Amino acid sequence: MLLFVDTQNDNASIFSYDITKKEYKPLVRRRSYENIQGLAFDPVTKKLFWTDTNEKSIYWKSLKPGSKNDTYGNLLIKMDDEVPRAIAVDSCRGYIYWTNINIIKPTIERARLDGSERTVILNSTNIYKVVSIAIDQKTKKLFWIDDKEGIHYSIESSDLDGKNQKKLLAGTNHMPNTITVSKDYLYWVDLGYRSVWKLPKNPSPNEEPEDIINFTNVPPFGIVANYKITEQIGGVAECEKLSSIAENKTVINDIFTIPSDVGLFCLHGVKVEGVTTCKCSTGYIGERCEISVCHNFCVQGDCSATNNGEPVCKCKSGYTGARCDVNICEGHCLNYGTCSIGTDQKPTCKCPVDFEGDRCEILKPVPTTTVPDEHCNCTKENDSALLSTSDSANNDVYVESYNSWDPVRDPIIMALGTMAGLLFVACAVLVMKVLRLRKRPRIKRRIIVNKNVTPLTARPDQCEITIENCCNMNICETPCFEPRNTIRPNLLNGKPGKEEKRNLIANMENPDDPY
Repeated sequence: MLLFVDTQNDNASIFSYDITKKEYKPLVRRRSYENIQGLAFDPVTKKLFWTDTNEKSIYWKSLKPGSKNDTYGNLLIKMDDEVPRAIAVDSCRGYIYWTNINIIKPTIERARLDGSERTVILNSTNIYKVVSIAIDQKTKKLFWIDDKEGIHYSIESSDLDGKNQKKLLAGTNHMPNTITVSKDYLYWVDLGYRSVWKLPKNPSPNEEPEDIINFTNVPPFGIVANYKITEQIGGVAECEKLSSIAENKTVINDIFTIPSDVGLFCLHGVKVEGVTTCKCSTGYIGERCEISVCHNFCVQGDCSATNNGEPVCKCKSGYTGARCDVNICEGHCLNYGTCSIGTDQKPTCKCPVDFEGDRCEILKPVPTTTVPDEHCNCTKENDSALLSTSDSANNDVYVESYNSWDPVRDPIIMALGTMAGLLFVACAVLVMKVLRLRKRPRIKRRIIVNKNVTPLTARPDQCEITIENCCNMNICETPCFEPRNTIRPNLLNGKPGKEEKRNLIANMENPDDPY
């Protein structure tokens, strides 16, 4: 009986294959986002173990007839930073071994079959990236392939507790992927060379591995050695339970029924006799039953088909709906609240400081100070007594009152007010004076120089003095000034003003023609 993982099948991921009957049976249904890298079986407890690098978990499933299991497997160990890959079972001592390929902190660990007593037996000081492990009950040794940094690799061994580590082979430019152990040899597959190699379990220092099988089209991925239980446990005291198991006893339960002619024409169904049509198995549709009803059906969950062939989703945490396409947290928390899913699969909100409520929909009230109804005019002598009396009556918060006069502020305000008043009065007085001056009449006098003028006596209503313009360009017919010898002495020494004007008027009324 062989156990293997099929990454191409739409409905199941782990299968068994009966070599004698040439029949295979699905054992574990496929998850939407799984990536199974390691597979191991314990014939004593009849438990199947596997690792999922995407989920960072180790799962198990009982293959005992009549056992009740989750069709997707049961969670054994959930990891945080570790990335499990290869896995092996020590059936004699009841341990599972697995490798952690996290480059930052790689390890080889072991635990009991129930997940307890988890222990790190090798860490980053001893290994780099262990991609495969195998256990030999006869030699009580652990063998593994270490894909070293760059182009290097090595095949090493140690005791089952990690002690006595030994390097059996070191090389470059190879891609060893899976290792298995037989009575005398170690076998592994090389993805780079598409070949199978073997090496003695106790090689000499300079012994080279032997290339035994080469593949041309499809590179090998997994390998299992036909290592009989009786050859492994001979003389090993811890393997009594394992020795009681019959060599050819089938321990795998027939879980699903597979049509006998599946794959001949109808991928997931039975050919109808006489015609080239298919009768599809439950959960498949299409002309050749090639389409799973679960294909792209569940957005965020695992899909399975009912007895009626209808797809049903098992949603991941935080999602709901018939196709697991509804995020429970979407639009649940208001006002920038942070949503999370609790253990009861219900959304809870972490609200900002200013909001509260199940959905952060309530604005917290702003705290205010309680003011007493009693209005008091306190002084320095009675304010303390009044406050103490009020405080003893109740626990309300009161605001202490003080005298309204400020010795620094108030004098400045008064001075500024006085100055403003004085400036206003001064402005008013100036405005009144300007208005009064504008109301007084203004006398305009003109002096007209003209020879032909009517005497002033004939025009008593005018007060004009006409003086002839005696200058015409360069010719001056009439002097426009009075000779100095004709001016009276009193006028020469006097200041120009009214007397001078009076003299001019007199000369004009009684002119003395010099010609």
